[in-house]
Amino acid sequence: MNADEDILQLPHIGLKNRAILPELSGIYYVIDEKFIIWYIGKAKNLRTRWAGDSHHRLDQLQKQRKKLFTIYYELVPESLLDATEQQRIEQHSPQLNGTQVKVKKLRPTETLLRETLANLAPYSFVLGVESARKQDLKFIEDALYRQDNWRVKKAVLPLSVIHICINVSELWIGKNGNSGIRFLNRIFRKRTNYSNNWNFACKDDSKYEFLQPRRLLVNGFVIEVYGIKPEAFELIQKYELIQLANVEMRAVDEDSLVILKNKCLLSHVGVDVATENQDHPYEQLSRKAIERIYPYKQDLVKLLFNEALDLTKLEVLPTDTRTLHDSKTGLLVRLANLADKKGYLTALLTERGLDLNRYRVDKYLESIPKDDNYIDNITDKRMTVFIKPFLWNLPEVYLAATVDRVFWLLLETYLSDFAKIKLNAEERYTSKAYVSTRSFIVPATLIVTLNGKWKAGIPFGSKDDMSYKAVVDIITSRLQASGIPKLKFSFTLDSIRS
Repeated sequence: MNADEDILQLPHIGLKNRAILPELSGIYYVIDEKFIIWYIGKAKNLRTRWAGDSHHRLDQLQKQRKKLFTIYYELVPESLLDATEQQRIEQHSPQLNGTQVKVKKLRPTETLLRETLANLAPYSFVLGVESARKQDLKFIEDALYRQDNWRVKKAVLPLSVIHICINVSELWIGKNGNSGIRFLNRIFRKRTNYSNNWNFACKDDSKYEFLQPRRLLVNGFVIEVYGIKPEAFELIQKYELIQLANVEMRAVDEDSLVILKNKCLLSHVGVDVATENQDHPYEQLSRKAIERIYPYKQDLVKLLFNEALDLTKLEVLPTDTRTLHDSKTGLLVRLANLADKKGYLTALLTERGLDLNRYRVDKYLESIPKDDNYIDNITDKRMTVFIKPFLWNLPEVYLAATVDRVFWLLLETYLSDFAKIKLNAEERYTSKAYVSTRSFIVPATLIVTLNGKWKAGIPFGSKDDMSYKAVVDIITSRLQASGIPKLKFSFTLDSIRS
């Protein structure tokens, strides 16, 4: 059932921003972007009820990926919660109230390990096994002294560690390896339906050139994954075919492991050839780390569940389109697409009688790629607008946001009520609107797609304290009557980001 005007006048927060709900008792309504009521509930403390992922309906709501949910709430004394909730449910008949909550089935961690290994097997190998670190008190002492706490975490100390290396040079496609990075990010992504997940062994991102070391605790073992530098990889002479958690993989043979232990280090960035600075304390620790490893001979991870793997869904290492060339123009594909985009936009703006000199749009559109060395000028492409976020209530203070100049010129007529180009003398602005020490507002955005190809996000805000729904309705009506060919659009509500 659709929400009525009484509900839509209530205070509200986007589902993603539920952490800033008030700590008061009340009735809450979960409503989508079409103002259909999905769920009504009660809470003695609204913020606590929706804290983290604790709400029993959150999983159902989050699976509706095309829906934009908002929590509307009315403050009600605790003594009246039961009666008011029942009355509201009977009055509005929400979609989820009365339906059974689906319990998420947690899959075993061993299945996650096997899926990961099946994806990584062509690019990785088992380096070896390390005895439980708690047996080496000197190693623990040195690691703590060198602040390598990741090596000696409490959960890791009593377990044997199986070391896996990824040959990052095989994943390095193009000038910056973006395809390989995306490939690894998909493989190691967080998955809510597993009882455990891959975690970063170390959390200082500045230390890693390509692959952040990962760690997984499974069936009484620690699995550690990291990269191996090309110089160290070339020292390997032979592999043996082994199994790890019933997945076929390679493992370096005993002779190759001896060579690696003599010439390499195992540091926070993975396996690297030792330098001449052998007396450096951290190099000594890293050398000791690789010396502790012995050959991997047999499958150590015994399966408890042995779920069937769907090998038809293996991740595929993508080709880096940055290195591909367009057959017609000879330009890199991304630059050929950029040239097509600028040509289309120039024609569209001219056809609609818009002044290309406005906002210096002509300067940007006339800069066309002519060779592979072309760089798009971000200053020429972007401009600043000022908006009033719906989640913010500071008079005469605006939030500065950037927008694509060309898209703004095209859509300015339909959006100018809800974003300003210039402020009056008495008006002020800020580059970030903080709602707490670390959290700030990301403004509502109109997401526009032209000709089925080119997309841009345009921030917008409130005017005269208009609600988000009222503004969206006005913009929607205007765009539907705009006559812009092949125009598609959607909206996102303000959100909170840390």
